[in-house]
Amino acid sequence: TDVSAEQATTTGSARRDMRVIEEFVARLMTDTTYLLDESLSKLAVIRDIEKRQKQGLAQEQPPQEDASDDATRLQEAERMARSYVSLAHETVHMLAFLSRLSPRPFQAGEVVGRLAAMLNYNLDQLAGPKCSNLRVQDMQQKYSFNPRVLLSELTSVYVHLGLSSSNGSEAVDRFVMAVCADDRSYSHALFEKAYAILEQRSLKSPDSLERLREFARKCQDAKVDSRAIEYLESQAPDAYLDPLLASLITEPVRLPTSDNVMDLAVIKGQLLSDPRDPFNRAPLTVDMLEPLPELKQEIAQWRERKMEEYRSSTQ
Repeated sequence: TDVSAEQATTTGSARRDMRVIEEFVARLMTDTTYLLDESLSKLAVIRDIEKRQKQGLAQEQPPQEDASDDATRLQEAERMARSYVSLAHETVHMLAFLSRLSPRPFQAGEVVGRLAAMLNYNLDQLAGPKCSNLRVQDMQQKYSFNPRVLLSELTSVYVHLGLSSSNGSEAVDRFVMAVCADDRSYSHALFEKAYAILEQRSLKSPDSLERLREFARKCQDAKVDSRAIEYLESQAPDAYLDPLLASLITEPVRLPTSDNVMDLAVIKGQLLSDPRDPFNRAPLTVDMLEPLPELKQEIAQWRERKMEEYRSSTQ
C-alpha cells in the first residue's frame, strides 16, 4: 500500500512537472513570435524611412511636415528596435539551446503546429525574397541586429527537432509533418536559399549544413504524405474531426464541461494559454478530460480503410 501511494505521488508529481514544462514552452514560443515580429517590423519601418530620406536628398527636399513626421517615426522605431532586437536574439538563442537539450516538449502535439508555423514564417523573413527589407544602416552597431546569427540558430532548431532524437521517431515525424503542412510559409526552395546563405557565409560547419539538407529532404518527402492527410480530412465524418481545427482526431477526449469531443493535442494546446472550455468558457484542466478508447479504435480502423483506398487510387 505504501509503495502504491508512493508511485501515485511520483506519477502525479511527474505530470505536474510536465505541465509546467509545457506551459513554459508555450510561453517561450509566444515570446519568440512576438519579439521577432516586432523586431523585424520595426527594422522594415526604419529601412523604409531611410530609403525615403535618401530619395529626398537625391531629388528635391520633402515638405517640412513630412520630414518632421518621418523623423518622429524613425526615432520611435529606432528606440523600440534596440529593445526588441536584443531580446529577440536572446530568446532565439534560448530556443535553439533548449531544443537541443530537451527536444521532447517542443515536439509535443499540442505545441508543434504553432512552433513549426513560427519557424517557417521567420525563416521566410530572414532568407526569403523580402530579407533585403531588413538591411538598415549600422544595424549591428546601432541595434545589435545580426540576421546571420538569427538564421543560423533558427535553422538549428529545425535540425534539433526534425532529425533522430532520444524521444523516438514518432515525435520527429510529427515535427517534420507540422513543418511541411504549413501552407502559409513552407517551401523547399526556402530551405535551399537558407542553406546557400549559411554555406556562402561559412556560418555552419559542413556537417551541420548536411544535417540541415537532410532535414529539408525529409520535409520534401513528407509533403507527399501530407496529401494523404488532406484526403482523409476531406472524407472524414464530422464526428472524426476536431471541432476547432477540423483536423482528423487521433486521440479523442470528451470535455465534461460541454460534452464536446476534441483531439487531445488540440485541447491541451488551448488549455496551455487559457484554462477554460473553448465552447462555454467553463473552468477546465487537462486532468478533467475523459479519454474515449472505443472512438479512438473506431477512427483508427476507418483511417486504415481510407488509407488503403488512397494508396490504391494513387498507384
